[in-house]
Amino acid sequence: MSDNEFIEKFITSEKIEENRFSCLKTALNDARKLTGRNLESGNYELKIFENNDTTFDPHSFIGIINYLLILDMIGEIFTTRNKINKIYKALKEFSSLTDRDIDTVVSLRNSLAHNYGLINIPDNQNKNSTQRHKFIISTSLSILIEYPLSTNKWNGDYADKSESSSTKIGYIELCNLVEAVYADLISKLENNLIVISLNGGIEELKSRFTIRH
Repeated sequence: MSDNEFIEKFITSEKIEENRFSCLKTALNDARKLTGRNLESGNYELKIFENNDTTFDPHSFIGIINYLLILDMIGEIFTTRNKINKIYKALKEFSSLTDRDIDTVVSLRNSLAHNYGLINIPDNQNKNSTQRHKFIISTSLSILIEYPLSTNKWNGDYADKSESSSTKIGYIELCNLVEAVYADLISKLENNLIVISLNGGIEELKSRFTIRH
């Protein structure tokens, strides 16, 4: 199998070859299961994930964390231009989001992945920080992000419990965003517009991002 064939299989198939599986496609399939989506198309169908006598809430944090980790993976492995940090790079190169929206999605990823919570305080806590947010994740919001009015933007005061100062994230739209990033990755692959950005090249991809069993 050539390197290009391996990369194509890594992106599009869970099983790459005998006893080797793609971490990217495995994570995508798991994210789709956890959020009630069609395993083949990624379309939202609200299929309930059942385990023994219980059902899994398709709007649980764990599903959205899985999707955000997929952005991390795509951003670390692939590039169309130059190296930027992981999830930011994935959204910058494989979506049409504004820098402000990208910063907001990165902030949500940080708050969920680091604390399994909905507050993000960046290291640089300047007054106008675009990564300081108190989030609400909404299953009814029909847009990706709804920002508070500039006069209500959360200032880092933990005593502030008001909804008006919160940044609202559309759960379904965020999952749709990652599905769109994945679709754009495949489109750029088909048009020979991506390269591996890992320092160790194809061997690092095989070692770090595939599983043998």
